[in-house]
Amino acid sequence: MKALAHSVFAFIFCIAIFELAIPETNKVLVLLSSAIALTLASIPDIDERMPKRLVHHRSGISHSIFTIVVCACVSYVLLSRYPPLDLLVIPALTAAVASHILLDTLTKSGCPLLWPLSHRSFSVHLCKYDNPLANALVVLLSSLAIITFILYG
Repeated sequence: MKALAHSVFAFIFCIAIFELAIPETNKVLVLLSSAIALTLASIPDIDERMPKRLVHHRSGISHSIFTIVVCACVSYVLLSRYPPLDLLVIPALTAAVASHILLDTLTKSGCPLLWPLSHRSFSVHLCKYDNPLANALVVLLSSLAIITFILYG
């Protein structure tokens, strides 16, 4: 998926995490954390900026379940002593990375979710990453969910 789809989906994914895990959270805090998730949504694609001889795009180091766990744990260790910063950034970073990887598994190239245990790529084979219709659909549905949350959340 393209960066815009990742960003908008990360926003609503972060809201969903709060609603499922801590439903009584202040809505302003949820929206601020979601805005942080929106800005961090392309973190797993940092591998595109690295030399190809070291890391390939969608390598396991940036697109696996272990990446999600490491990001969540590192942010917890660094921020758990600084409320409310911890409640803003930890769910945002976790949602941003998890939602990115989730969307990338919908594409034909998929992601090596179990890296380093396996290099096998998991994919739903729904579309190519640059499919304009798929990207527009993710942005549209995510935007509708955001509006619904703001109006009725």
